[in-house]
Amino acid sequence: MSRPYRFVIADDEKAVAAGLQNQLESLGYDVVAVVHDGQRAVEICRRLAPDAIFLDIEMPGLDGLAAARQIAEDPGTPVIIVTAHGHPNLIDQAVEDGVISYLLKPMTTPSLQAAVEVAVARAREILALQENVDHLKMTLRERKLIERAKGILMSRKQLNETEAFRLLQRQSQDRRVPMAKLAESIIQTDELLDSPSQAVAPAARPLRRPVDPPLD
Repeated sequence: MSRPYRFVIADDEKAVAAGLQNQLESLGYDVVAVVHDGQRAVEICRRLAPDAIFLDIEMPGLDGLAAARQIAEDPGTPVIIVTAHGHPNLIDQAVEDGVISYLLKPMTTPSLQAAVEVAVARAREILALQENVDHLKMTLRERKLIERAKGILMSRKQLNETEAFRLLQRQSQDRRVPMAKLAESIIQTDELLDSPSQAVAPAARPLRRPVDPPLD
C-alpha cells in the first residue's frame, strides 16, 4: 500500500486550520505541520517537502499569495489556496503565482477529497514534465550521475523517485552546487561507505640468521 499524501496547512485562524486538519485526516491523509503565517509556511515546506500545502490568503506578515509564489518556485511544493475570497482578480493572481488549485471555504469533505486528488495528480504531471525538460538539457553523463544518485537516495532514505529527485534539486539549490556535481559526491560517498574494510596483514617477522654450527 502506498503511503498517504503528506500535507502542510497554513491558516492564521486556528479553528479553521484545525477543522481542515480533521477533514484531511478523516480521509486518510497525513498532516505533517500546521502553521499560522506565510513565512513559516515557506520555511516548513523547505524543511519537510510535503506533497502539497493548503494556504489561506489573508495571513499576518507574508500573505498567502506571496508565500505561494515562493513555495511554488523554491522548493517547488504544490500550493492549494483555501480561502473565503473568490474574486476573479485573486484567482488570476494565484494562477500567475503557480497555485495548483483554488478552493473556496467552506468545503464538504467529498469535495475536498476530489480537489486534493486532482491537484496532487496535476502537480505530479507538471513535475514529471519539468523533469523531462531538465533531463533533455543535461548531458548524458550528468543524467547517468543523477540517476545513480537518485537510486542511492531512494535506497538509503526510503524515498520514491520523485522525492529523491526533489531532494537532489533542493540540496543543489541550497548549496549552490550543480546537481550533477552533487550527485557525483553522493555516489563517491556511497562507494566509500559500501567498500569492504581491508584486513590489515600482519607484519612480516624478520628473517633470523641461521646460527653457524660450532666448530670442532
